[in-house]
Amino acid sequence: YKGLLIRNNPKWRHVNAWFDAMEAREEYKGIQSDYYTHCHDLPPQIGNCFSHDEAKQYAAQIDGSDGSWRLPLKTGIEPWSMEDAAARRQAAERVIHNHAALVPFALRAVGSRGFPPVGARLSDPNAVPDMAFETQVDAALRHTVQAMLNGDDTCPQLSSGLPSYTVKESLGYLRDRISVPRDMNFAAARQLRAHLNLIIDSV
Repeated sequence: YKGLLIRNNPKWRHVNAWFDAMEAREEYKGIQSDYYTHCHDLPPQIGNCFSHDEAKQYAAQIDGSDGSWRLPLKTGIEPWSMEDAAARRQAAERVIHNHAALVPFALRAVGSRGFPPVGARLSDPNAVPDMAFETQVDAALRHTVQAMLNGDDTCPQLSSGLPSYTVKESLGYLRDRISVPRDMNFAAARQLRAHLNLIIDSV
């Protein structure tokens, strides 16, 4: 929120050594979160998280609004400890494993807002999805997985008849709610966010 870079700051080399040592431990990798998850889940929990002007450039990268969530992915302020191919496979496996829940979850984007409302902007546990486009959003997620497994940063040939608005809204809803480490690790999350954007931009 304040734009203070601690990681990779030469002023705090011992702190950086601690980060490196922690991230070398397999036990820690399983619980390590990412900046996006922290920045969006802390305000509704503890309040008074105010972003300063100095943080704008970092906020844009964390939220992907500067293009950092688009392919080809580039190195940013946040490190990851997995090869891209392995990260894509983990993201694909998570989508395949959870596909039955992901489709209705994504379709909340075009459904009805829940009641009573909740204070967290990205949370709406009582939302009702519009299942009229279940088949089409399912197909869009399959194309997302296909693109990750192809691994060449290009969009596969999309199925005909995909409704542009519904697919864009649904995949964007899912993209913005990927939580690390709840859903997958950061390396996999950045791949899934970017490949969802690939389909969003192509449909």
